[in-house]
Amino acid sequence: MRELKVERMREMTEDDIVTKIRELKEELFHLRFRNTMRQLQNPLLLREKKRDVARLETILNEHRTGIRALVMGPGTAPAVAAPSKGAGAAAPARPAAKAKTKAKAAAKAKAVAKRVSEPAAKRGSKSATSKKKGKKA
Repeated sequence: MRELKVERMREMTEDDIVTKIRELKEELFHLRFRNTMRQLQNPLLLREKKRDVARLETILNEHRTGIRALVMGPGTAPAVAAPSKGAGAAAPARPAAKAKTKAKAAAKAKAVAKRVSEPAAKRGSKSATSKKKGKKA
């Protein structure tokens, strides 16, 4: 039976979850090593530990994004405040980055159009030069 259940995980504080993840990852490292050396009695422990790490990371991610809150210990403030819907809460736009991306796309489209409109001989493609050589011989 699993050591950690989801209900117990959700009762932990954020710091407890982070330390538990660290411990489980360290334990996973040792289990993998022992499994490679064929000294592991129960190889299914690897699967259980990996899944426990994934569960804990999911719960932590849910807490940090505001989907589901964790139990807070006494005297601790929430790590991440819930996102507000106010006018100042909007993320700052990056028009310079968008303009650069659009400029690059336009330049690329222009280059492609130029290549399509030019004849192959003018561009110096191999097929055009080989055709010229074939006619001379």
